[in-house]
Amino acid sequence: MSERPKIVVVGSLNVDHTLRVPRIPAAGETLAASGAFTSFGGKGANQALAAVRAGGQVALIGCIGDDDFGESYLEHLRCEGIDTTGIVRAPVPTGSAFITVDDEGENAIVVNPGANAALQPHHLDAHASIIRSAAVLLLQFECPLPTVLHAAGMAVAGGVPVILNPSPLSPEFLQAGLACEALIANEHEAAALTGMKLAGLEAEPERALAITRCRQLIITRGGDPTLVITAGRTLHIAPPKVTPVDTVGAGDAFAGAFAVAHASGTLLEEAVRFANAAGALATQMVGAQASIPGREEIAALSRK
Repeated sequence: MSERPKIVVVGSLNVDHTLRVPRIPAAGETLAASGAFTSFGGKGANQALAAVRAGGQVALIGCIGDDDFGESYLEHLRCEGIDTTGIVRAPVPTGSAFITVDDEGENAIVVNPGANAALQPHHLDAHASIIRSAAVLLLQFECPLPTVLHAAGMAVAGGVPVILNPSPLSPEFLQAGLACEALIANEHEAAALTGMKLAGLEAEPERALAITRCRQLIITRGGDPTLVITAGRTLHIAPPKVTPVDTVGAGDAFAGAFAVAHASGTLLEEAVRFANAAGALATQMVGAQASIPGREEIAALSRK
């Protein structure tokens, strides 16, 4: 990649409070944690960090609170080389997430939106030039849906491709008629959005694309092959085999790496292999952002 493609992310910034537990507790159950730590997270910032480490030139538009967490988060992003010009502040606490991770690396998460809920469409208007200058706009759903839809509309009007990771799932966006270049979902999200199980998605790919209004439907499946549906073909692309330690940041690592590969003009199959490698590597350490790999590490694994 001779130049660093410009990726703009509109999304959330959270402070993650993580507990290591032997298993995810059942309703009413109390468990003792074997460890606890606080770190930076939020799907928007995670994907922005994944994109910059994968080789992109990245700008993040989001909202933080007027607290110490917000100030330290800004400094963290700047140290990573992310453009924070589009990050606004609100007189509320910075968003937070409370995460339990079990011995198998699986997780359960409760999110308190905090300042993320204060990101409004007019904030985007003030930074329209950032979005219009992007090679790709990357979106998720931890910010208000009207703001996400406004960002997508601005991008489409400016000829900027939109990559959408519809997580946490918000089926209402289908009613809004948001069309995108690529939609990245896990198997559960894809089924909820389309009403189709995996076999149905493969049997009726054109229907799946029509429902989701995207040109490329990419369905991640953990350690199983990623399903890629386009108008011309359906692909099964196996990720590298790894033993997961913590899966919290894997989906965000995949999305950020895919955005960079796509914006660089990489062929679809190779872009997904690159993203698969990033997602696999992100399961090898604890923490949503500490686990996100760099470009050379991703490239080396994707070639194996």
